[in-house]
Amino acid sequence: MVGSKLAQMADIDIGEELIRRGWRQGKMLPATSASKSWLEFSTVHEDTQEDRQQNAFLATSTVWNLQQDLLNENDWLIIVSQTCDIQRPPSLEPYVEAMTAYWTTDRSLIHAAGKNSVRHFLVTRRISSEGFVRSGLIVDATIHIQIEKESLLKCSPQESFPEDDILTPRRFSRWLGRRYNRPALPDELVVAVQKPIVKAIGKLHKTSPLHRILDGISEILLLPYDETEDDSVDMLFIRDERSNALTVNDEDEAVLLEWVDEVLQKEGKVVLGTGAVLGLKEISAYDYANAYELPTDQYSLAQDESEQ
Repeated sequence: MVGSKLAQMADIDIGEELIRRGWRQGKMLPATSASKSWLEFSTVHEDTQEDRQQNAFLATSTVWNLQQDLLNENDWLIIVSQTCDIQRPPSLEPYVEAMTAYWTTDRSLIHAAGKNSVRHFLVTRRISSEGFVRSGLIVDATIHIQIEKESLLKCSPQESFPEDDILTPRRFSRWLGRRYNRPALPDELVVAVQKPIVKAIGKLHKTSPLHRILDGISEILLLPYDETEDDSVDMLFIRDERSNALTVNDEDEAVLLEWVDEVLQKEGKVVLGTGAVLGLKEISAYDYANAYELPTDQYSLAQDESEQ
C-alpha cells in the first residue's frame, strides 16, 4: 500500500511530504545495512611494451573503481541538508545528504567534538550522577552519505538534539560549513600551543577533574600572536551555553588556566600570558572575529605532516 502511494506521488510533492513528516537538518535514522562509498584510482596496465607504446593514451587514462564498506551496525545517519534542499523536487535535487553519527565513551574525542573540531561535532551527551560525561553522540564530517528522497519517505525521523536545546542546532548548522572555510593555524602556534595541549588532554587520567571543566568549554581561542615580540600567548575559553552544559565556576577557571600554563611551560616555547573563561556575551566582537580557533582533536604542520 505504501509503495503504491509513493509511486503515485508527483515529483514536486515528495520534497514537501518529507518536510511534512518532520525531516529537517539534524534528524536521524539508523544506519543499519548502510554503506559508505569512495572512488579508488587505478591505471590500465598493458601486457607488453609494444602494447603500452601503441596504447599510450589508454595506459595513462583515468580509471576509477567504486569501493564500498558497510557502516557499523550501531551507527546513525544524521541529516545535514538544509530545509530548502530537502523540500526541492527530486527532479531538481534527487538526494538528501547525511553524515554518520555514533555514541562513544572516548573522553578525548568528546572533549574535542564539543569545542573547535572540524572533523567531529558533539550533538548531545549523557551525564553521570557525579557530574561527569558518560558518553557523547558524535557526528563524523569525513563520511558523507546520499539518500534517495523517495526512499527517505519509508523511514521515520528521530530526534538528535535534546528538546529544550535551542543553541546546539544553530551551532551544528554553522559547523557544517567550517571544514572548508576555517583559517589554518600558523605552524608556530601548532608546535608551541596546539600540539602540547592535544597531547596533554589525551594523557589526562579518567578521574581528573579537568575532564569536567573541559566538558564545560565550547571553544578555545588564541588571540593574535607575534613571536618576534613576545614569548607568551593569550587564550580565551568560551563557556558552553547549551541547556545541558556543565558549569565552569571561578575555581574551575583557576585550575584550568594553571594546567594550561604548566603544559605550555613544559614544552618551553611560550607561556600563557592572559587567560579567561568567558561567555559569548562577555567576549568582544573584535576578539572573537580575529582569534584563532584551537582544535583539540588533531594537529598538522604544513612543513612536516609526519609529526602528527
